[in-house]
Amino acid sequence: MSITEAQARRALRHANIPWDAQVDDPREPAWVVHDHLGLLGGLAAAFSIGCRSLRRAEDFFADLGLGARRALGLARTSPCDTTLYRLLAVQGAAGFEGTVFAHVKDLIARKVVRNDRLALGVMTFDGKGTWSRTDGTKVDGAQQSAYDAEGSSLQTFGALRAALTSSSVCPCVGQQIIGSKEGESTAFRELLPRVYAALPGQFRIVTGDAGLCARENADLATSLDLWYLFGLKGNQPHLYDLARQHEHYALGKAPLARTAEQYRGHTIVRELYARDVADDPEADIEAARQFWYVCQTTTDARGACVAVEQRYFVTSIPAGTLTRDQELALVRMHWAIENGCHWTMDVMLGEDTGHPCQASRESIEGVSWLRLIGYNALSAWRHLAPRKDAKPMAWARAMETLRDALLAAPVTEDLKTAHALT
Repeated sequence: MSITEAQARRALRHANIPWDAQVDDPREPAWVVHDHLGLLGGLAAAFSIGCRSLRRAEDFFADLGLGARRALGLARTSPCDTTLYRLLAVQGAAGFEGTVFAHVKDLIARKVVRNDRLALGVMTFDGKGTWSRTDGTKVDGAQQSAYDAEGSSLQTFGALRAALTSSSVCPCVGQQIIGSKEGESTAFRELLPRVYAALPGQFRIVTGDAGLCARENADLATSLDLWYLFGLKGNQPHLYDLARQHEHYALGKAPLARTAEQYRGHTIVRELYARDVADDPEADIEAARQFWYVCQTTTDARGACVAVEQRYFVTSIPAGTLTRDQELALVRMHWAIENGCHWTMDVMLGEDTGHPCQASRESIEGVSWLRLIGYNALSAWRHLAPRKDAKPMAWARAMETLRDALLAAPVTEDLKTAHALT
């Protein structure tokens, strides 16, 4: 597509990452040619347009015009994939979280990221795999399990991530890498205070699936003056059994909220029922106010029932704080981290299959952070792009236009100049 000068300058602004002072340059002076932060920014940009290997990133660097090259502080010669690998292999992860915090705060200050889905603000926590390997090579700290019937070893690193799902941009604001003998629930208690301190006032509600439902996590959220919404399953048998007592939900009456949508020829209907447990001593989790029951029914084009899913939740949100329609929307909002951030990272940016540097836990973590920076830049770019039929631009198209805009970037003195001109 034809890129305007304004779009090209905006692309440079998306490349203007506010790197934290703790992001150190680990390279030996003898092989320093390119600006350190320029290489990291270029890698984040390469990941944001779908480069899954360092060879593809090398091609991207080679295609960059003088404007983007000068803005990033790169030499006229392009870094090769070996140079990029040597940097990632020794790059520590310190400072990347602070960089993501600063990047998201900049997007908030520019009003790119707003709580347009729910004004109170919702921070969703969810785990996903970030790296896996089955060839027998070991990485210290990885989780290990049997891979097949022959007993081949599967090594993995996961991450608990936090995303501001009350924003249409759905930026990922932080993560906690999970290795051997580590778990999501413990990671939640480490990650939430950091996110809360970095983004004060940006969210009042935290959500998590059943794996994060624990009394310690409810205590923590309440101590920070936050409301929680946790899924319920068999890992909390007492609360789960209480929530499944259907006689308390007035199922014979109309649901408190109802939505219907068409998806791939099927009709999906979701209905919300609620039970007040503020004064129920049996609901023995800190500040519990309600149980929610959501029944999802899927029918085909002939009206025949295809599937019925029953989901249960416990929340500390006082009854009446949200409308019932907002409560049902909040349940769906939680899954925006899966449908937005996690799906995009895996399917579009290749996090599941592209592992450009696996030298150590730190290098794996560093690549993960650079991908998150790239995802946030891409998501912000897509959010600002023109819509068609009131729908956001397709992710693949957004990646194409961002690449074209970066290649067409005008010559400026540096990124600060580009930032001031946009």
